[in-house]
Amino acid sequence: MKKINLIFGLLLFGVFLMTGFYMAIFFRPEHQGDLTLRMQIRASHVYLLFLALLNLISFRVELTLENKTNMLFDRTFRFLLLIAGCVAIFAFLFEHTGVLKERKLTLISVIFSSTSVFFVLLNEAIGFLYARKTSQDKREAS
Repeated sequence: MKKINLIFGLLLFGVFLMTGFYMAIFFRPEHQGDLTLRMQIRASHVYLLFLALLNLISFRVELTLENKTNMLFDRTFRFLLLIAGCVAIFAFLFEHTGVLKERKLTLISVIFSSTSVFFVLLNEAIGFLYARKTSQDKREAS
């Protein structure tokens, strides 16, 4: 699954570059009077970069626990990053309404990516508490 995040992160970075090229050609400032619409397009563009980098970084992430919880957290956070990236692509393609309150796909993408990061942090917190408890048990036993 780690390699999938690496490949998907590289693909998302390519999509980020293509959307930048698309914006440079079709959404030029002199042709676009609606500032809210321009802001939506640029924000969706930046979200693609954000998710590409999260996917690339996740390739190097090693979760600390060696049990079923680790496997569940690892697969969940990686899967959520993949889904968030797919949703962000659709958000860029279809959420050009000019109404900020109508960005449901972008919201879903941000929630998925934030939840993914939460799973990594939760795993690290559990690992820290487990290591602390184990070291206390060793001190008490000796």
